[in-house]
Amino acid sequence: MGLPVVIIRGILESGKTTFITDSLVNGDFGDVGRALVISQEDGEIEYDANYLKTANATHVILNKLSDWNENNINDIISTYKPQVVFIETNEMWDFNNLTMPRYFDIQQTITIIDGETFSLYLANMRQKFNDMVRSSDLVIINRCTETPATSQLKRNVKMMNQNAYVIAVDYTGKQLNLPSDLPFKVDGEEITLTLSDFGAWYIDTFESKARYENKIVEFDCMAMFNKKLPPRSFIAGRMAMTCCADDIQVLGHLCAFPKGFSVKNKSWIHLKARVHYMKFANGEERVVLEMLSADPIASPDPEDALVKLV
Repeated sequence: MGLPVVIIRGILESGKTTFITDSLVNGDFGDVGRALVISQEDGEIEYDANYLKTANATHVILNKLSDWNENNINDIISTYKPQVVFIETNEMWDFNNLTMPRYFDIQQTITIIDGETFSLYLANMRQKFNDMVRSSDLVIINRCTETPATSQLKRNVKMMNQNAYVIAVDYTGKQLNLPSDLPFKVDGEEITLTLSDFGAWYIDTFESKARYENKIVEFDCMAMFNKKLPPRSFIAGRMAMTCCADDIQVLGHLCAFPKGFSVKNKSWIHLKARVHYMKFANGEERVVLEMLSADPIASPDPEDALVKLV
């Protein structure tokens, strides 16, 4: 069994140091024993020696990328003999190319995002944000308020990594119960989506089972077939750009169709389907659509057809 490691990622001054300190002092990670925090720099907020002592933790700074080498890391581990390691990275190094000792057992990757500067950094460092979020098990968006803009921000992050658990917290660290702020009505038994609604609906289906289960949804989509899918099924969805033109991915749900239905792969249809939530062999519960009707339609304008992260 290896040495447990938790990786904390985030842009400069996003709140990583505060998060690690508070979590260790408050026991949010459980009884981890002797902890070692390895960071790349002295942040805007420095680690308080008294807090570290209270948390039975030690802090080590590696100022240069060359300091991150197997011999140096082994010496640090031998010196402090931690029972758990927290690695704090400010993303100025290419973290994806750092070599981890073989005995490091990475148990969780957490990304901290500053809600105040998210839009600015996303516009200028989209690839970096995309890499951070995609590698994460948990994304915490801090310094937020209960506004529709925060709801949209959370959906944008979720679009980058549908499997990550994403939460938004206010300036005191309290988790926010955000308004849905959905651009379509969900109070009836049938939900009609426009092209621009699809991204918000798709992301919301992962978090709001009670809102959609057994309801009928109607929208335009591509029918994407693949031999690896179950018989008589396709992916009903759209292509999405979360980072750049070279980073296009599929957003969509499995759709079961009746005998006699036939369209070409990646052709556009107007789909009417009932929403079900089903557990798969891996234990994961996902949406499966039951086709009620499907009519071929012309492909929309390429600009409208692509789901984009705003």
